[in-house]
Amino acid sequence: MNNRVLTYIEVNNGVVARVSKEIISHAKQNFLQSRIDGIVLGDEQSIDSALFELKQLGLNKLYIIKDNLLDMTNAKVYANALSVFLENNQYDVLLMGATSDGRDIAPRLASKLDIGLTADCTGLEIDENANLLATRPTYGGQLMATIVSKTKPNFATVRPRAFKYLQQNCNNETEIEYFSLSFDGLCSLLEVLYSENKPAAEDWTCSEIIVAGGLGLQNKENFNLIYKLADLLGAKPAASRAAVEQGWAEQSIQVGQTGNSVSPKLYIAFGISGAMQHMTGITNADKIVAININKDAPIMSGADIAIECDAVSLLHTLIGKLSD
Repeated sequence: MNNRVLTYIEVNNGVVARVSKEIISHAKQNFLQSRIDGIVLGDEQSIDSALFELKQLGLNKLYIIKDNLLDMTNAKVYANALSVFLENNQYDVLLMGATSDGRDIAPRLASKLDIGLTADCTGLEIDENANLLATRPTYGGQLMATIVSKTKPNFATVRPRAFKYLQQNCNNETEIEYFSLSFDGLCSLLEVLYSENKPAAEDWTCSEIIVAGGLGLQNKENFNLIYKLADLLGAKPAASRAAVEQGWAEQSIQVGQTGNSVSPKLYIAFGISGAMQHMTGITNADKIVAININKDAPIMSGADIAIECDAVSLLHTLIGKLSD
């Protein structure tokens, strides 16, 4: 094994974050000459609850830093702990999910290690010289840039849903090592005034069916038909960047490079042209159905089923049929 790859594994309330599973799955599938290790930080209860799931990831080695001082994700403390670990363990590649916690920890860690950071990546490869090729959107999603870092470890954060999580039967025994370190001087003063455990927000990006609308729906009234059809199908609604910019939908349901990457079994696109930044967000959809009046729209050639017709008329027809 030529390369040593380390993934920071995020654990929330005793559950391994999906993006961490996606990163490890991608690395195991594509970094064939690499050793894939992981590191997880947390308090005793959280780590113990996640331990069985952690063992199923198929890692070569899992490092665990467990301390009750880590019961809350304090970015400064986590970055300090990870920097101490990496100063004592050499890796070629370091990967982390571009979650809210990851985006808080990663730049602090990069600064402490004095290394580069390629953030919010949607593609990762390792070249023949054992360098990480990290691809990310730039210029507002108009271009895709592939970046090679000159510092080691090559450090990148990965956008959730950028890769598929392929669950595997892991027969290999993951070696587990508990890494001990003193937290004296690592912990910043923090006074907790109030805390509350809230249920995790529903992750709509992996719903079985997603119904999306774009600029071809012409106005907000027509776009509202997306919500009606999604409700009738038991699906989740989504929007293109252009539809969000028109004020027809909230940014939280935007699909594409500057929005969400999705991985449904069925993605139905009404009136979406299929610009590059949108298509990148749906590459992990199992099936794509595109409805567009323009047969030359880019999404039509990328769809499994392309229907050339007026998207608004078809929405009215489908809603009428399903409402009967």
